[in-house]
Amino acid sequence: MTDAASQDDPPHRYQVLADDLAQRIERGLLKPGNRVPSVRELCRIYTASPATVIHALHLLEDSGLVEARPRSGFFVRRLGKKLGAAQQCAAPSLPQPIELDEHHRLASEFRHNVGDDSLGRARVDPDFYPCVALQKLMTQIARRDPHTLANPPPVGGDLRLRAQLARRSVHLGCDWQPEEIMVTHGDTQAIATCLRLVAQPGDVIAIQSPSNIALLNLLETMHMRVLEIPSHPCDGLSVDALEFALKHEKITACVLSANFPTPTGSLMSDAAKQRTVNLLAEHHVPLIEEDSLGDFYFGNRRPPPFKSFDRGGNVLYCADLSTLLGIGLSLGFVVTGRYRLTFEQAQFTASEPPPLLFQQTVAAFMESGQFEPYLRRLRNTLADTAAAYRCAVAEHFPSEARMTCAEGGFLLWVELPRGVDTSELQRRALAHDIRFAPGRFFSHERSFENCLRLNAGFAFTPAIEAAIATLGRLATELCAETSGRPAVRATVQ
Repeated sequence: MTDAASQDDPPHRYQVLADDLAQRIERGLLKPGNRVPSVRELCRIYTASPATVIHALHLLEDSGLVEARPRSGFFVRRLGKKLGAAQQCAAPSLPQPIELDEHHRLASEFRHNVGDDSLGRARVDPDFYPCVALQKLMTQIARRDPHTLANPPPVGGDLRLRAQLARRSVHLGCDWQPEEIMVTHGDTQAIATCLRLVAQPGDVIAIQSPSNIALLNLLETMHMRVLEIPSHPCDGLSVDALEFALKHEKITACVLSANFPTPTGSLMSDAAKQRTVNLLAEHHVPLIEEDSLGDFYFGNRRPPPFKSFDRGGNVLYCADLSTLLGIGLSLGFVVTGRYRLTFEQAQFTASEPPPLLFQQTVAAFMESGQFEPYLRRLRNTLADTAAAYRCAVAEHFPSEARMTCAEGGFLLWVELPRGVDTSELQRRALAHDIRFAPGRFFSHERSFENCLRLNAGFAFTPAIEAAIATLGRLATELCAETSGRPAVRATVQ
């Protein structure tokens, strides 16, 4: 947490609280290994705000007196324990209400500074996609029925494609019917249409933080208010923070992602997913799920989405087929459940459906039996690629750097020490024609200015390795300037 995040607190209140807790630790009242009282308990004991308490805990964490453990809280550190290079991850704070403004400007700045650079934009190497196979199928379909180019798609999308998506739902732990699946222009249109069904301008939409810049931009366009729910960079959404928010804020809907979302690539446990779905159903808050990266898992099992735990139709499931097969297709879909009829009407009035030729091409690719073997090859390729990127970051970035767990997807979220400004790092990197995504683009809370996102979806080449080495050198120098200590790089663990 930064000083800017605590401007509304009484002057130096967080420092007083941190000093008092430090004295308790030094006196042995809180012994090594003991759990520090929860944020809620500390708020009550010190009559302080959650933001003040979290800031104080972060000060103690920075000084090495306490450490954050995923889903467990803060603990007094044992003597001699050291943080491993690029291994640990920060703990989440409590949710903070956000008024979206000027995010269009940030999105424009993002496009200008990040561009289409392979390290900056979150996308897969075009050479990894089955472009030749799709081109052959598309040509065959167009030759067989030239009217495909002229005929409008049926409402909801091509029936063959919807049938294939329904058949494949068993891999996700679901049992969809073709008629509840609606094809869209990618996942952004899918989410936008879902939001129009369940919310109005001015309503509060809960999202995880950090979050997708495209989602933040969409919510500003739709004039929605946002509540950022903190998430752990490895374990995903803080369900405790979501529960706290549901009790204290009037939330109209949630837009969440459980499996490898941008920018962190985190992964929620099955228990946390089920608890989230049950919690939102209990509060009658619809969940719009974005699961475009769930198929990019590196393990033996496809992580189930929130939708697989949904028993009452409260989850609207959105995914992007273009991410799997090629962004030029611009295809996504929604599993509407009980919102089917209203979604059809909303989609019909919102925009034209995706081209029928594209839909039929993807349906034919899935019917041909090529789809699942292709996905297995893609997953293996991305797993090897991500491992190479991780090794390069661990070797070249400063020893204080922390990196997310990378159990899937193609994104690396790197955290530098607090006080290091990755926007300044970006400015220096641009002088070397190196682009990445600074953490400030993924939240309005200024909580991630020391973080950055690297895309690991492109083939690992000597040029990319050299770019990471240069970026690591610049980060090491910036960390040294910020701390006043000599620059020390990390070593491969």
